[in-house]
Amino acid sequence: MMMLKHSIIFSLSLAVISINAYAANVAPSQLPPASIAIENAPQFIAIAFDDNTLVDGQNWVLNQWGKRSNPQGNGHSGTFDGQSIHTTFFNTCEAILINNEQSTNTGHVKETWYQANLLGHEMGNHTLNHWHGLDFTEAQWQEQVDACQSAMNKPFEQIDPEFPSNDDGINAKAVGFRSPYLEYNDALLAYLNQAGFKYDASIAEGYDATHHAGNQYWPYTLDNGSPGADIVASWGIKPPVTQHAGLWEVPVYAFTVPDDATAKQYGIHYSLRSKILEKMSWFDTQSGKIESGDYNLFYMAGLSGPDVLAILKYNLDKRLAGNKAPMTFLAHSTHYDEQMDQWAPTSSSAAERRQALEAFLDYALSKPDVRIVSHLELVNWMENPQALPAKCRAVIWKKDTAYMNNETVQYQGFEWKAKWWSYNEIPQENNGGAWQALEECRE
Repeated sequence: MMMLKHSIIFSLSLAVISINAYAANVAPSQLPPASIAIENAPQFIAIAFDDNTLVDGQNWVLNQWGKRSNPQGNGHSGTFDGQSIHTTFFNTCEAILINNEQSTNTGHVKETWYQANLLGHEMGNHTLNHWHGLDFTEAQWQEQVDACQSAMNKPFEQIDPEFPSNDDGINAKAVGFRSPYLEYNDALLAYLNQAGFKYDASIAEGYDATHHAGNQYWPYTLDNGSPGADIVASWGIKPPVTQHAGLWEVPVYAFTVPDDATAKQYGIHYSLRSKILEKMSWFDTQSGKIESGDYNLFYMAGLSGPDVLAILKYNLDKRLAGNKAPMTFLAHSTHYDEQMDQWAPTSSSAAERRQALEAFLDYALSKPDVRIVSHLELVNWMENPQALPAKCRAVIWKKDTAYMNNETVQYQGFEWKAKWWSYNEIPQENNGGAWQALEECRE
């Protein structure tokens, strides 16, 4: 493994900070926070869904996330052991206003958002109208952000779900924001900070030439600016940003498309990079980097479900073998709704796209260190980081086996040392027993 670059983590707070207080100054780093060893860091996956204007697509998300839980681990809430998996819905709030330009069934969309909120999923702000905002002033950002906050924050009191009033909301206040089309500027970040938002999720990371799927930055605060924003500013794509104390950035990380030899390990026996280049002439086949979003992969690159599944698996495996920086995925619940196949057909079907994401959820959750969380849960963990226990090194205790004095075994999340010869005595805390608990560990 290439040597990881060290950077200083400033004064990481051990308490969860309120959304109106400044968070700790956490500089971009390729190492986990609070000096947690890479081996003991959870492997976070934060899949978020933007827009959320079609009910069937979002209900599919709620159904699939509701079926699954994080690995049991040792039962610690601080590392989400055994807890329900959550996602973030970055909502375009016009969809819950009557007579909206998107022609959505306002009542049904509003009901779905409300149910998602009740189920513990995060409601994020994606502006009112989903307009291009690269040249917005702070006042324009304020208008779009505040109108979305207002629409969601009203009480949910609708009597007729088919014909709700604009006075009805979903009882939710967003603390996280993603800009439409990932078009941000410094005025946006300044307003988010002023308005008490906890984090932004609009800036891309991973395009540094030295970065790959196994050594990207962990989330950071914008006290020190943003390396990712600096890179795209140097390309002339987006304006530069300055420092914004205490505002977290949860990046949209670049994925690495596996090379031809590696792709075969994931069941792909043709060149994924060449396939993407046929659709995206600007794609860099040398680095294989591409935005980690379903629109880019399924629609712009025209990839199949198995293609995207291979890319998802590969990037997770590289993180697990690397520095375990969180893996984010910018998805759209509408892309998993069958109506999209009529409105915006592509080489994959909604059923195929759903199957790919379902298979990835199962693959990811088969890894003991993986934790699938919302963006807010990830940021809260960054503010109060908790390590996974060290991996168990001893052999597993077995029935009908004799153990000598000082032999060590692992059993039910602990390592144990024999105080004397024992046979068929289960390791447990017992002053008169043969076993002494050494330390908690994970298999």
